[in-house]
Amino acid sequence: MKFMNRVVHVIAVGMNKERIMESIKMSGYPIQKAYLALPKEEEYQEIAENIEKALSVLIEIDKIYIDEYDVYGSAIEILKAVKKEKEEGSEIYINASDAPRTLTISCYIVAQLLNGKLYIALPKYENGKEVGITKVVEIQVPPLKKMSEDKLKILKVIDENGGEVESINSLIKLIEGKLEKHKAYMAQRAKMSYHLKGLEKDGLVETKREGKNVRIKLTPLGKAFCIIY
Repeated sequence: MKFMNRVVHVIAVGMNKERIMESIKMSGYPIQKAYLALPKEEEYQEIAENIEKALSVLIEIDKIYIDEYDVYGSAIEILKAVKKEKEEGSEIYINASDAPRTLTISCYIVAQLLNGKLYIALPKYENGKEVGITKVVEIQVPPLKKMSEDKLKILKVIDENGGEVESINSLIKLIEGKLEKHKAYMAQRAKMSYHLKGLEKDGLVETKREGKNVRIKLTPLGKAFCIIY
């Protein structure tokens, strides 16, 4: 395995410092910087400080504070923190070895959106007690399907407009600058409706009829998607 770019690890912090430290060592992956993703509760911060003390003599450390019960909110905070790393071509590894259950899901979402690598350590038990780890495994994350430039532009425009627009016509104006007349307008609206239907099916937007209009809003997944793409 060759690593030409900087290698960055996002490490989910739970309550087992030893498992985290051993998973980093046993993985065999290079590491130049680590982001510690942790809940704000005091007990997690104490674990993170111990990890930082052990690693900071060798690598750069940053912290990402998340709400472990908010799956997409946590994913968004991680994506915001490492967006620049991704843009600069860093190899990104996500270590979910000690992640609380909901944060494990967030890590999976992050790995998929970043096209990063997700790995976990499998604990070793003796007499019902954890005594280390048996091995580290990389979890294969299915790639996201390729999205058209038109759909990407729609998502970006909604995001730049505060995450929602009041109607399909408003969205057309934001993207194309104006509404055409007669047949040309019908073509504009049909095209937009087609793309929105696909985005809603993929879980990236949600629509709600309000009187004669249809309000379009980014979902949490759509917001996370916009951070990276």
